[in-house]
Amino acid sequence: MITVTSAAGGVGRLLVRQLATQNVPVRAVVKNAAQAATTRADGAVEVVVGDLRSEETLRNALTGADVLYHAAPTQIIDERPIIDHLITIGPANGLQHIVFHSVIHPNLHQLTHHHQKDIAEGILRSSGIPTTVLRPSHYMQNYLEVWEFLQAGVMPYPVSPDSVMGVVDVADVAEAAANILVDPSPHTDRVYDLSTVELTRHEMAEIWSDVLGHRVTAIRIPPSSLTNSLNALPALASVVGHAVQSTTLNSIGHLVRGAKAASNPRDMKNWPADAREAYRTMMTHYDGYGLPAGDLTVLPKLLGHTPTSHEQFARRSAAELGGIPLGASR
Repeated sequence: MITVTSAAGGVGRLLVRQLATQNVPVRAVVKNAAQAATTRADGAVEVVVGDLRSEETLRNALTGADVLYHAAPTQIIDERPIIDHLITIGPANGLQHIVFHSVIHPNLHQLTHHHQKDIAEGILRSSGIPTTVLRPSHYMQNYLEVWEFLQAGVMPYPVSPDSVMGVVDVADVAEAAANILVDPSPHTDRVYDLSTVELTRHEMAEIWSDVLGHRVTAIRIPPSSLTNSLNALPALASVVGHAVQSTTLNSIGHLVRGAKAASNPRDMKNWPADAREAYRTMMTHYDGYGLPAGDLTVLPKLLGHTPTSHEQFARRSAAELGGIPLGASR
């Protein structure tokens, strides 16, 4: 039995599906009944509903599980209590291997999210439990949060368009993780960077322009707007102006829907204050310094094939979300 935490998340859902297609029994850990229904539809054979910070939830999740894939939600800042519970409960209940979802460059200690992942990695290394660490780059899927804006010809995001970002397709992360989970022994005590390519958002916008058939312009939104939406107002004129130039009046509906989605990205208004502030700080750092990719030679080896390019990702996403035939432009 493989247990997958955060099974209703971006990586978790795809991972459950990957394992299910291989007839691998998966126990999914989710936070509510709606997510439980979703993960069962994805192929989970058992579901545990609860809070990862609860010792009871983790006990139910780990009892009888051989391997654990653990990813904590972004809004959980302090992972140490969860990791401590895993180490205490897991081996006593049959757990033999942990695959830990970390982050690229956890040594960026000025960023709370990265620093907490580094602490968790260190605890796991010292635990004696066979562990594999995955360090994914910034997800290509993060920019689908502005899908409506992309259709209007703009790519607003709280990171400078000139900052270089290492990116990876979540589907590739899930596939690599599944390959490790079904045969974890060769990966014991290994740390893997999961990165595909480095791009600025200007370069991403050029790709989306080719895919969507109209010019897409990358626009910087102040990272401070993540905790104070009023700070986004100065960028509004640029967003609207570029959208009208690119798609004329066709942009209006997309802009309205995009603005509505942007009013609460990732449901951040329901995050604890410390999580919102940590996320703002992280985006501020990326805004100024970018986030370089890790070792680009690792992911192809784990997958056994070439990772998804940003253009392939954009074309696939456009086909799924916008009804554009895969491989075609409009």
